[in-house]
Amino acid sequence: MRGSVKLFKIFGIPVEINPTWLIAVAIITWSLATTAYPSFFGFWSTTQYWIAGLLTTLLLFASVLAHELGHSLVALSQGLKVRSITLLLFGGVSRIQGDATRPRNEFLIAFAGPAVSLAIGVTLVGWWVMFRPVYEQDVTLFNGVIFFTGWMNIMVAGFNMLPGFPMDGGRVLRSAVWSFTGDTVRATRVAYLVGRAVFFVLIGWGVWQMLNGDVFGGIWIAMIGWFLMSSGRNEVDGEKANGAEESAKVAGSIDGLDFTVGMATRQMPSMIEGSWSIEQVMRQGLPASPIASVPVAQGGELVGFVVRQDIDAVPLQRRSDISIGELMNPDSLRVISKDESVRGALGSMDRHRVNQLVVMDSDYVVGIVTREDIVRALLQFRVTVERFDPTDTGTSV
Repeated sequence: MRGSVKLFKIFGIPVEINPTWLIAVAIITWSLATTAYPSFFGFWSTTQYWIAGLLTTLLLFASVLAHELGHSLVALSQGLKVRSITLLLFGGVSRIQGDATRPRNEFLIAFAGPAVSLAIGVTLVGWWVMFRPVYEQDVTLFNGVIFFTGWMNIMVAGFNMLPGFPMDGGRVLRSAVWSFTGDTVRATRVAYLVGRAVFFVLIGWGVWQMLNGDVFGGIWIAMIGWFLMSSGRNEVDGEKANGAEESAKVAGSIDGLDFTVGMATRQMPSMIEGSWSIEQVMRQGLPASPIASVPVAQGGELVGFVVRQDIDAVPLQRRSDISIGELMNPDSLRVISKDESVRGALGSMDRHRVNQLVVMDSDYVVGIVTREDIVRALLQFRVTVERFDPTDTGTSV
């Protein structure tokens, strides 16, 4: 993110701090030291309030980093790339490159962050409940920081689960609508519209707070609502623009080229038997495959594909009871002629929501083609065309 300072890497992910983070540290520390801590623990000194406020704020942002790591590590486990984690004014953001390939994956990525925050919060509040002093005057600075950090993490988890895109709750909502409708565009729109309603309520609450005397708190709440609504709009517009740009680039690259599916076809990867249990397959080892899905056979005949991530996601204790065929999507088997245009292949993948097509020559299987194969072959084809220019004789007069 522009203007951010890189601090370190964790699990290979760069962690950055945006200058606006300093504003958040100052505001939260001031609010805790002058309002929150004095209202709960009235026997401390002013210095203790400020120390507790600063420590709680720093621990809160450490928890936000853990929250974002939850998102990032799940994304990495699904083969996505995480460019960075940035701490900024209103919390943190993970810059994940690429999109989830199915609703379940998006749900797991989105829910991982709040789950981490909730786990931290419940652990710390649980510690407070078990070991808190009997008398208020015996509450130490350590006890107070544990209490507030725990509750603030629980609040972060709850706030992030508000069903407003692009918040985690909005992405969970989008994954649910996507799963129900099979339409990512509609799912995004529903999550965005619900989010607008939620954020308008948030802005209204902030205004109400200001009218009732809490001017600073009201402004802060209203600003968060406005920021989230703007972020949602920008992200929706960005998705539309990126999708349109990518489609235009592919279409523009294909136009004018005699480019068929056969030119991008790769050899069919080794197949696994659909009747085998997952335990059997994992014991023998999944066949090496350059694509995300593995071909499944029944009696030697190709019947579909199973996604590697789905195999890995099955709990160890259930792997002996579930067969590969049960995980396979029967609609994943789609064929195309080797003489079909790659434009037609991409359209077929979009319509059937698959990432690969079985390539046929009459009644014979000649291989498989994926989106990545088409892009790679297209780039190689264009380079070859540009290098061989029949109008260039290589001589000069």
